[in-house]
Amino acid sequence: MKKILFVVVIMTALLSACSKEKDADDKESEAIEKILHRYGDTCFVEHNGIYLYIMEEGDREYGSSDVVKMIYTGQTLQDNNTFAKNDTMSFFYGKSGLVSGFQRALPYIKRNSKGQLIIPYRYGYGDQRVGIIEPYSTLLFTYEMQ
Repeated sequence: MKKILFVVVIMTALLSACSKEKDADDKESEAIEKILHRYGDTCFVEHNGIYLYIMEEGDREYGSSDVVKMIYTGQTLQDNNTFAKNDTMSFFYGKSGLVSGFQRALPYIKRNSKGQLIIPYRYGYGDQRVGIIEPYSTLLFTYEMQ
């Protein structure tokens, strides 16, 4: 009897977690669709699970030993809440400490470029709350590479 009760509790917890993720996926898809519609379907291009809008192309690709300097603002897409702003960030290419979605975008971003980046929650902070960022938040970064 205890084993059956244990299995029921575990299955209920798993179904609840799947339901939360499904709801988050639906809300995220809706939020991404809204911004893609706002900017037009051709502006944002999906690369490696993230969406990139290059407003100014830039002049050359980064090399593996380059220092990357950038200015950025980070917002949550669902509620337009600004959670980060930095006008002096620099890091070695490939060793940024940025969320995985931004790291996925770096190969497509050139020096002296400007743009925006939509990062689905699974490549951002996932189901974790980080500061003012709610779990399952889709991130929108506006960046300027230098």
